[in-house]
Amino acid sequence: MLSEPNDTAEHRPVTTQASERDGRRVPRPRCVPPAIQRDPGDNMEGHHILEESPGDFGLLLWRTVRDVMLWADTPPDRRGDLFREGSRLALLAAAEIPSEVSAAVDTLHGMLTLGGRADTELVSQCCLHIAAWARRSGLARTAVAFAQTGALVSPQYAEAAVHVGAYARAAGGQEARAGTWLRRAVALARQEQDWTAYSVALVELGLLYEDAGDAAQAERYYRRGFRAGRRYSARAARMRAAHGLFRLAWKQGDSLSAAQFALTARGAYEPDAAGAPGLLLDLARFWTDAGEPARARAALRRAVPALLTMPPAWQLAVFALTARARADAEHPQSGAAAAGAAWALMGDEGIGEAVRYAAAVDLAHAARVAANFPAFERAKRTVLRLAPQADFADAAERMAKLWPEGGHASTLERAS
Repeated sequence: MLSEPNDTAEHRPVTTQASERDGRRVPRPRCVPPAIQRDPGDNMEGHHILEESPGDFGLLLWRTVRDVMLWADTPPDRRGDLFREGSRLALLAAAEIPSEVSAAVDTLHGMLTLGGRADTELVSQCCLHIAAWARRSGLARTAVAFAQTGALVSPQYAEAAVHVGAYARAAGGQEARAGTWLRRAVALARQEQDWTAYSVALVELGLLYEDAGDAAQAERYYRRGFRAGRRYSARAARMRAAHGLFRLAWKQGDSLSAAQFALTARGAYEPDAAGAPGLLLDLARFWTDAGEPARARAALRRAVPALLTMPPAWQLAVFALTARARADAEHPQSGAAAAGAAWALMGDEGIGEAVRYAAAVDLAHAARVAANFPAFERAKRTVLRLAPQADFADAAERMAKLWPEGGHASTLERAS
């Protein structure tokens, strides 16, 4: 059984190691590991930016990354003659720049013309701002490129290294790059004593190993991230670490540890933290499957404030699970309203089939509890239509067991 992490000496604020010299202890800096900057399959530096944003704006982003990298690699006293103003202004004028990043793009291009007088920290922050926008906009590789550029401009900036690793992990197919940047972030954060970045980097390493199917390493880093998050009051990191430990226990069938970490993660819940909606959905599903609908409903209620800002797939999952959790006699109207909202989203083919399949299963359960046989039949047909081929037989058996007596049950239950 997984047990809750305890503090250990490895998380004491240590930024140097010590060696013996003439009987005296002499501190020496910790080694900061290098990080991978390009994927082996890249045929041209930054070509993913052009793929994700064709046209003048993509060209502007690609050139910006290239120019900032060149600027960062050039000694400060030789930066003054790197770039000329004219061609840069022409490219800025030709591109339609989204309003969310127009100020950052303009600032970057202005900084480059200042040569050695440019504010390095401001350049790095502008790059990270564009990276965050790119990730929100679904431009995963563009996000990695700009985050990495910001990290290279300020090579001792731990938070920037965390962003590179996190974005590379989220983009997929860049596990080696993500791992090297996250380990670099851990070392930099210890040097800077930036314990929030330190905690987040450990949690991101846990996610990286969980994605790779290495549960033992994932658990190790989640535990370290949890302890660091608790020790240094990094609440969001603590929440995400507890969520990771909860998922591992749940996958392993360790219901006791899963329940323990579910409560821990709920206690550390931070609504604005990355992964917060996913935590609430996982908790709601866990408590629903465990036969504790009151706890499931409490988790779903906390998701309501963020519902309108969620992507459609998340909204569908929340509405379908809410319909299931509120289908009993005490909540008939709210359960029916949630089911209606879920069905309105079910036809959105932009939502993945796996999400729609899980939602249909929840709606079938909701209809069964509400003794609504027509709604159950509708949900059952959707389940069988969306079930993966390998799971079709199990899905059909599950639906048959859920309401084996068919429509007669609804008549009998209503009569009683």
